[in-house]
Amino acid sequence: MKTYFAVTGILINDGNILILRKAMDDRNYPGKWSFCSGFVKEFESAEDNVLREIKEETGLKGKILKKGKIVETVDKKIGKIWVIIPFLCEVDSREVKLCHENMDFKWIKPEEFKNYDSVPGLEKDLKSFDLI
Repeated sequence: MKTYFAVTGILINDGNILILRKAMDDRNYPGKWSFCSGFVKEFESAEDNVLREIKEETGLKGKILKKGKIVETVDKKIGKIWVIIPFLCEVDSREVKLCHENMDFKWIKPEEFKNYDSVPGLEKDLKSFDLI
């Protein structure tokens, strides 16, 4: 299995979190619910990376509140190991402008996340910030 490094931004606004539904042509998890995320790029800090991903995927400007502990998720189904740095980020608007990577979004209470068919391992990210 190969290992991939990514950042994930859990966006919070007025006690709700933003979840994004991946496009059906996504190469890893088509149609699954996720947070703003992206591969770490060479020479870009994880902090700059997550803020850029938030802007690209939602059109929102994020502010990092807290960096979580690095999470490792093994997905045997697709043969990948994900090493993820989660960030809890605040946004001051709910006016999301989706890019081509996602086809839908919802603002939900963190405890509702378990009701969505999501990318594996995201509960670890929520737990790292004591949101569930």
